[in-house]
Amino acid sequence: MIPPRNTRFGIDHPLVTVHDHPRRLAHYERMGFSASPVSYHPWGTVTSLMMLGDNFIELIGVNDARKFGTNAIGDFCFGRYLGSFLAREEGVSLVALHSKDARADHSRLVQTGLQTQGILDFRRTMRKPDGAPDEAVVSLGLFIDDSLGDASNFICHQHRPELIWVPEWQTHANGATNIIGVTYVTPDTASLRGLATRWQQMYGARHVDLYDGGAVADTGCGHLLALSPQRAEARYAAVGLPMAQATRTHAVAITLLAPDLAHVEALWREHGVPYGYNEHGLVVEPEFAGNVVLEFVNHPH
Repeated sequence: MIPPRNTRFGIDHPLVTVHDHPRRLAHYERMGFSASPVSYHPWGTVTSLMMLGDNFIELIGVNDARKFGTNAIGDFCFGRYLGSFLAREEGVSLVALHSKDARADHSRLVQTGLQTQGILDFRRTMRKPDGAPDEAVVSLGLFIDDSLGDASNFICHQHRPELIWVPEWQTHANGATNIIGVTYVTPDTASLRGLATRWQQMYGARHVDLYDGGAVADTGCGHLLALSPQRAEARYAAVGLPMAQATRTHAVAITLLAPDLAHVEALWREHGVPYGYNEHGLVVEPEFAGNVVLEFVNHPH
């Protein structure tokens, strides 16, 4: 195992939440990702991981709504939360932030005044690359705030990281090495300022910049970016923004580092991946990727 170089509250994994998990998984494979074996959460969701060097994309869907309520904390159930999101739309429902000590980090964020649903400990049965069964052990610190739209977070502590950071799952035909950004659209100035305030509580004011039509937070492992609708539409004009059923803050793009964009483009042409170009690199049409733009760039920016 090569352990991730991620830092406290760095981008750990966006949850790309979809209706038809097998179909979307096939799309990610056509984009050149090598997914981990399909596995299941106790609360009724199905998942595959696109493991990268320091973080990953989780492609997740609901497979058995009868299990909603399992591992609930008070009124919060992870499966029901994702089911409610899917009743509205597909896309990035949450972004997990990295933790190596969930309880200490949870306490740290509570002290800043963030709203929390508590800590959720669970186990997920999975298969290792050799096919042997095993069990991932995970603690989540939940910080869900509906006033942020779909820009809430939870912290994620993998107690057995060797079962997640598997070298065989970290090598992809598209050459992607890391997630270096997640981009949100905020519907108005108040929403933008509210999101920037949350990031300041999490990362400190010196790691957050607020400017006309945007805000950016340096998480230590990738950037969280918030844009006005006009700025977001301009950046992703080549493929268009994801569909949104309500006016609320929501994630529109995941930016990945891939050193050889010519190779990526040749692969996508061969596999019929719908894509376009922007000033940063290559962008996949959101409908193909689960109602989120995947933006591939060849250098951090």
